[in-house]
Amino acid sequence: MPETFFILLAGGIMLAAAVSDPEQVTLRWLRLAGIIALTMCGLAAAFYAFGERDTANTSPLLRRVQIGLFVATALAVLGQLGFVQVAWRRAQCAFAALAFIIAVLAGCNVLHEMMAGQGTAVRFPPKVVSMTLQTLACAGVAAMTGLALMDMLLGHAYLTASQMTMRPFARLNLTLAAVLILRVLGATVGVLAFQQWRPLEMLWGVHGLMMITRWLVGLAVPAVFVFMAHDCIKRRSTQAATGILYVAGVLIFIGEIVALYLVRSTGLPF
Repeated sequence: MPETFFILLAGGIMLAAAVSDPEQVTLRWLRLAGIIALTMCGLAAAFYAFGERDTANTSPLLRRVQIGLFVATALAVLGQLGFVQVAWRRAQCAFAALAFIIAVLAGCNVLHEMMAGQGTAVRFPPKVVSMTLQTLACAGVAAMTGLALMDMLLGHAYLTASQMTMRPFARLNLTLAAVLILRVLGATVGVLAFQQWRPLEMLWGVHGLMMITRWLVGLAVPAVFVFMAHDCIKRRSTQAATGILYVAGVLIFIGEIVALYLVRSTGLPF
């Protein structure tokens, strides 16, 4: 599962670069986003290549598709980095958005293979419903982790970029808040609704502790911290907001890693 998380994190970082106003953030921050995303792609590829995998049930065609998606993600990130270097800000946005989409497809593909190996890939008929839920879950993991990380790093950028206004910080933090609300709805209302539709036996008995951790540590507490950071941003207190977002980011990472485990184990859209 590490390769899934790292490739999704790379995509989420690129999402942060895509949704930020390229005319208002510094090129250094955009360059940092590309460098971190490329590093995450490398880690994902390393775990994919050298990690323990059940290749007996994986077709050669599927392996080629997965490798192609990993390579395409890295190429899109390189495109974003290249356009940042020549200060083509709008072009880097397009490549960043493309990298996010490909990374989500790559993560979902690998996750689906893992779920198929343990018999949880098709949880809701028709199959397209299960695939859609897995894709949305992967997109949520990517968006939450990438936005949280880059929101915190944008706060650090204000230490050396005194000319940058507060609008990019507020925009990225509000984007994180919006994604967090969507994740809360999907991981609570969505999960409980699908559990009523097709109950999973012993869901609470087997996964109860992980579910509580996901909801409390990964969603409820970070929501409070993101709101506190928004208040600090309004007061132009960037250092306080950055410290708060650091704690929120750690909790979000824990919550999203747990969410990936729950999606793989149950098929529910955590």
